[in-house]
Amino acid sequence: MNPAVKRAVLALSVILVFLGAGKGLTEYLVSRRLQGYSPQGRMVDVGGGQRLHVLVQGEGQPVLLLHGDGGSIADWEMSLLEQLSEEYRVLAVDRPGFGFSPGLKQGADPFVQIDVIREALRTLEVEDPTLIGHSRGGNLALAYGLLYPEEIQGIVTLAAAPYGGETGWYSRLLNLPVLGPLLAHTWAVPLGKPFVSAALRDAFGPEHTPPADYLQAYTAFELRPGQLQAHARDQIQGKERVDWMEDQYQSLKVPLVILHSGDDQLVPFDQALHLHREVPCSRLLELTDTGHEIMFARPDLVLFGLGMLENSPDRCGE
Repeated sequence: MNPAVKRAVLALSVILVFLGAGKGLTEYLVSRRLQGYSPQGRMVDVGGGQRLHVLVQGEGQPVLLLHGDGGSIADWEMSLLEQLSEEYRVLAVDRPGFGFSPGLKQGADPFVQIDVIREALRTLEVEDPTLIGHSRGGNLALAYGLLYPEEIQGIVTLAAAPYGGETGWYSRLLNLPVLGPLLAHTWAVPLGKPFVSAALRDAFGPEHTPPADYLQAYTAFELRPGQLQAHARDQIQGKERVDWMEDQYQSLKVPLVILHSGDDQLVPFDQALHLHREVPCSRLLELTDTGHEIMFARPDLVLFGLGMLENSPDRCGE
């Protein structure tokens, strides 16, 4: 055999062994980390073979909770779900591709995600909910209000990024054809924990640190090939939708309460201030001594924000 061919065969063999080892380690870590976690809600069929994991708790006016990128229902279960459910009928969803909800066959388009969530609400016979959205979930709540203003009571955003931001290098890498899925199913999971831990420290900082049980849950759900790719697609396609939404905020016709920390290390407070100036029927509450994870640090202020919303007019400009 030609020496060059021998070297090529040897190199290919090494690569295949390396990728096979990464795949095996990924499957082991995912299985081990997910032990003890199971769906706490119900899987709602929304048509087209798509399902959505929804947890419903409490009675009263419906409140829909939308988590951010990398998150899941655990974001709410471990923060303010119990408090909210004492006064409201709370519906927490795993957005498509996150937690226990399967990914979208149509991709990660935020507007398609909204239609899936909207269909789940119809199936559950939920009418006129109030939306609380954290981070990217806040962006989805704003898009929901722009698309279907007559179907919701109002919106509370927690550390949303209505004007977008830079897309992380890892998202661009995981979005690459062939290479992205290959990395997600091999070495992105075994090598990802330090990056996840650092990201959560930034999210909870500067005054707080991630609770140990939440760090464990977040790591278990986020470091899976499917969710890594869903997160990466959200970063790319979410930015594309923000470009459209920026020109629409002045026409938002539902009451809006904006909660944002001046110490947020992920999304500058200027974004919240800009949104408040753009939306005619909005109220802005600037937080201190907390960071991006408002529902963990200040659940009392989220409830206060809901109260502010209830004292707003039914529709902006009316």
